[in-house]
Amino acid sequence: MQFILRSPAVVVALTVVLALLSGCQFPQDTPESGCESSFDYMLPKVAQGFRWKILASDSGSERISALEIFDVEFDEIATTVYRDSVAFGLDLCPAGEQVVLNGASSRLGWSKNGDENGGLATLSTTHVALLEAWDDSLDHWAGGAFVDYIQSNRAHEVLSRNDAVNYGGNPEWDLEMLISHQPSALCIYPFGNPINEASWSSAIPIVPILEYLEPHPLGRAEWMNAFGWLVNDSAWSRSNAVFEEIATRYDSIRNSNTSRDAFRVFTGSVEHGEWHAPGGDSFIGTLLRDAGVTYVFGDRKGRENVRIPLEEMIEIGTEAEAWGLVLQHVGDVLTVEGLLQKDDRNRLILPKSRRVFVANTTQCDYFGWWVARPDAMLENLTCLFGEAPCLMDSEPCFKWLEE
Repeated sequence: MQFILRSPAVVVALTVVLALLSGCQFPQDTPESGCESSFDYMLPKVAQGFRWKILASDSGSERISALEIFDVEFDEIATTVYRDSVAFGLDLCPAGEQVVLNGASSRLGWSKNGDENGGLATLSTTHVALLEAWDDSLDHWAGGAFVDYIQSNRAHEVLSRNDAVNYGGNPEWDLEMLISHQPSALCIYPFGNPINEASWSSAIPIVPILEYLEPHPLGRAEWMNAFGWLVNDSAWSRSNAVFEEIATRYDSIRNSNTSRDAFRVFTGSVEHGEWHAPGGDSFIGTLLRDAGVTYVFGDRKGRENVRIPLEEMIEIGTEAEAWGLVLQHVGDVLTVEGLLQKDDRNRLILPKSRRVFVANTTQCDYFGWWVARPDAMLENLTCLFGEAPCLMDSEPCFKWLEE
C-alpha cells in the first residue's frame, strides 16, 4: 500500500440518527471543491479502481477508514463504502453513492445491533477466488449467484454443508433467501448486472467490484485487499500479506525473464467478420510483455478490445511466432487442426509456425484462481515461451496445442 498524506480529517460529533444507520445506500453527492484535501488517503500498490479514505487516525485511537471505488473509467469516485454508521458520520466529504455495510455476525469479527448477518455475498466466480486467496476456509463468504460456474472445490464444500447459500441467478434469483439472509454486502460487477435496476436492491448494501477492468494482472489480484477491508482490519491485514507475497513473486519472475523481442505473439479471435483482441494496455498485454515477448497489439493503446480487419490480420498473424487464446472446449483433446476446423478463416491467420497456446476454461479456473494468482500465470507464460524445460509449482493453464 502507498500513503498520500494530507491534512488531518476533522472529527465531528455524531447524531443519534446517524448512529442508527446500517445497511443503507444513499444518493450520490458531489463533494465540495477542495474537499478531498481534508483527508488522508491510502493507495493500493498497483490497482487503479479503489482507494481508502482515512476518516480518523489520531495517535492512540483506532484508524477509521472508508473504501472509495471509482467508476468504470477510473476517473471519479462512484461509490464510498463505510463499515458502520460511525464511519459514515465522520465523512465530511462523501463522494458518489454512499453504502453502509450491514452489521455482521461473529463470522466477520465485528457486530452491530446484535444482528446475525452472514458475510459477503458474491455475484462473480472471480470474487470467490479473491476471497479464498486469503480466507482458505471461506468463513467470510455468505454465498453466491451462478455457483455452477465456480470451480473452487472449497466453495462447493462450503455450499454442500449449507455454510454458504446458493442465491440462484438471473432470472431465477432466490430473492427471499438473499434478503432474509442479509449479507453484510452483495459484491457485484457493474456491467450488464440485473441487480442495478432491481426494485429490491436497496434492501442490501451493494458494492461494485471492478477487478476485471484493471490493466495490470497484479491490479486485478489486489482487489483481494478490498474484500479483506470489507470484512475487518484483521482480514485486511491477512489479505495484504498474501497479496504482498504474490506481488513479490511476480516481480521476481518478471525481473529474471530474458527479453525475447523477436518472439511476436498475438491473441484474439474472429467476431462479426473482424478480429477482436485485447488492447495494448490490457492485463493480457501486460502479462505477455512481462513474460519477455512482444505483444503484436502492444502499440494499440487502451484496455478495451481492439478490432482489426481480417485482411490486415492475415499479414499480422502469419508473420507472428504464436497465437494465444482463451476458449471453452468440451470433448476430445483440442488440436491445432481441430481449432482450424472451427472456422476456416483461422487458416488464413494461423502463424507459419502453427504454434497456438490455449487456456481452456473447462480445464483451468481461468476466471477464478488464476485471477488471484498472477504470479502463477506469469510463471506459466514464462515457461511456455522459454527455450529450456521449465517446472511449475502448479498445473499450467496455458498450454501448446498439439497438431
